[in-house]
Amino acid sequence: MKYVKNNGLKGHEFDSLDAENKHLLEWEDRVADTRLHGTTKQQVRQRFEQLERPALLALPVERFPFFHEGRRSVNRDGHIEVAKAYYSAPPEFIGRDVWVRWDSRLVRLFNEKWEQVAVHARAEPGRFKTDSNHIPKKRVSCIERGANALLKELAIVGNAVKDWSEAMLQARGVEGIRVLQGLKALASKHDATALNAACETAMSYGALRLRTIRKLLETSSEVKRQTQFDFLEEHPVIRPLSDYSLESLSQFRKDRH
Repeated sequence: MKYVKNNGLKGHEFDSLDAENKHLLEWEDRVADTRLHGTTKQQVRQRFEQLERPALLALPVERFPFFHEGRRSVNRDGHIEVAKAYYSAPPEFIGRDVWVRWDSRLVRLFNEKWEQVAVHARAEPGRFKTDSNHIPKKRVSCIERGANALLKELAIVGNAVKDWSEAMLQARGVEGIRVLQGLKALASKHDATALNAACETAMSYGALRLRTIRKLLETSSEVKRQTQFDFLEEHPVIRPLSDYSLESLSQFRKDRH
């Protein structure tokens, strides 16, 4: 690299990458390959043709694969997490670890022997990719019972929460179980009126993501705090209005005299 920098590129400027590449190809053919190498004392091109080219293999037809790799635990709902998205694994791997390789297109799951056990197209963060073959009938029944139990608990919070929960679960299927659990957690932290208002607003826009509910709750809390501040009548650093009454003012003048 130092030789190329100090000999092939030094003192040159280029309008584009193509122009630079063309210059370097000509420089390599006329200068770099014809010189005598300082160590071998042989012409570079001649040594390459005699000793190096015969040892080179053909380039692969496809590009060298680039992927990420890691170990993941299969959760009780039968999914693993990769880059904040969720992918199903065969049911026999629930509670066990699998190896995962992923790139910009695919997510591949492997067992301990590096045998591929599942493959999914990449999903956006927060989304699920579930293979129906990975959920046995017994498991589906268990999931349905769990979903129904969560729906009953959330229905107690209010009609808007109930309607949003049912619509979300119908639209998102098994992935909606985690959303219901998240909504239940929000119900334990927020006022029922505020949560119902957030769900009603989200439903009016067809927004069936839990982060939408969270955002609406945050906005509602901020507006409420601002309203309380605007109409605050008493504050430790604010003197009461009685201090400014006519009687107090007269007494203040008498004290001065």
